[in-house]
Order: sequence, then structure tokens, then C-alpha cells
Amino acid sequence: MLRRPHWAGELLVVGCLLFVYDLVSAQARLRSGAADAHGRSLLRIENLGLEKAGDHWLAGVGWLQAPSAYYYDIAHICVTIGVLVSAWWLRPAVYRPARRALVGINLLGLAVFFAYPVTPPRLLPGSGFVDIVAGSHTWGAWESGGRVAERANELASMPSLHAAWAVWVAVTLVAMTAGRGWARGLGWLHVGITTVVVIITGNHYLLDVVAGAAVAVLCWRATRGAVPRERVPEVVDREDALVD
Repeated sequence: MLRRPHWAGELLVVGCLLFVYDLVSAQARLRSGAADAHGRSLLRIENLGLEKAGDHWLAGVGWLQAPSAYYYDIAHICVTIGVLVSAWWLRPAVYRPARRALVGINLLGLAVFFAYPVTPPRLLPGSGFVDIVAGSHTWGAWESGGRVAERANELASMPSLHAAWAVWVAVTLVAMTAGRGWARGLGWLHVGITTVVVIITGNHYLLDVVAGAAVAVLCWRATRGAVPRERVPEVVDREDALVD
């Protein structure tokens, strides 16, 4: 049985990622003009109007705005950390590749944030979106102030790390819970809710979500070889079946 990695080393990894995130955020704030242009380009490429339609629909449903904003602001962090800690404690063999995949997701995301900053729909000047998150005044929102909000990178729409982390959660739960359909179901439900929420709150474009999911799948597939086949045969076999 594999031993759990020491928690101090894992916290060091988190600290390094936060340090890089701060550096990228500082650079992004200097490139707001380019980020706005990139956001408009994504809207033109999609040409679907899905984000604005969802945003305007939510603007007319008052009771749902605060829950949606809270889910956007808080759920992705709480759920991801919860699954990561559970894997560390219960499934060390799964935790190691899962942690590598999550680190890879964040590093790829940060690289794109640096090279291609994108203003989210709700903050795009003249786009006609209703800023649901700002209007809901929920705790944890960028507009709420505080140190966490001040460090947030508001120009990091592409790819959606919310979507990437949600897909990572679902795939990690599949690897952890052979024979427990309810846990897997909750993981994929989280993916579905996250996708809807990030779109209708005007925080992400549809292409952001697709890119985020692709990053998560890419990183998990890159590390799946580290998962012992006898521990999670169903995960590996199912993925191979999908590829075939």
C-alpha cells in the first residue's frame, strides 16, 4: 500500500502555485485592452448568443441570482479541496496522479492566462451583459473587497478553471469509488451545475468551458498511467473503450 505524501510538501506545492498565480494576475491587469479584444473575438467566433441569453434569463429570476453567484464563487474551491483531501486520506494510489493532474491543469491555465488574457462576458465593456455576481453582493465575489478578492485575476476567462476543476473532480471520484454510483453521479452533477452557472452568470464563454474540460481530460490522461491498473481497472478500461 502506498504511503500518503507528507502534507507539508503538498502545501508547498499549493504555495508555489499561488505565487505564480499572483505574478500572472499582476501582468494581466496591465493588459485589459487586449483582454477586452479577446473577449469580443470569442463572442464573434461563437456567434450563438448563449451566454447573453442565459445571463438575461437569470437577471429576471431574482431568487436564483445569489445561489448562482455563491456556487460560482465558493463551490469550485470547496468541492475540489474536499475531493483532493479525501483522495489523500482514503486513496493514496489515486491521490498521486490526481494531484499531478490538478497541478498540470493549473499550470496550463496560468500559461494561457499569461499569453491570452480574456475579459469575462459580464465585465466586457459595451457587451450588454447584466453583472449578476456584482449585483448579488455575495461574499467571496471580486467586488466584495478583501484580500482574496484583491488577488483575483479578473481577466482569466479562458480556459475556465471552474469547468476544468469540476471535470477533474468527477474523474477523480470515478477513480476513487469503484462500484459507488451515487458518488460518481454527484461528481458529474457538479460538472453540469458548474457549466450552467458559469455561463448564466456571465463569467465564462462557452468556448472557455470547452477548453477547461479539454485541459482537465488532457492532464488526467497524461497521469493515468501512474494509477495502478488493479486499483482502478474500470477507469482505465472505460477510457480505452471511449478512445476505441
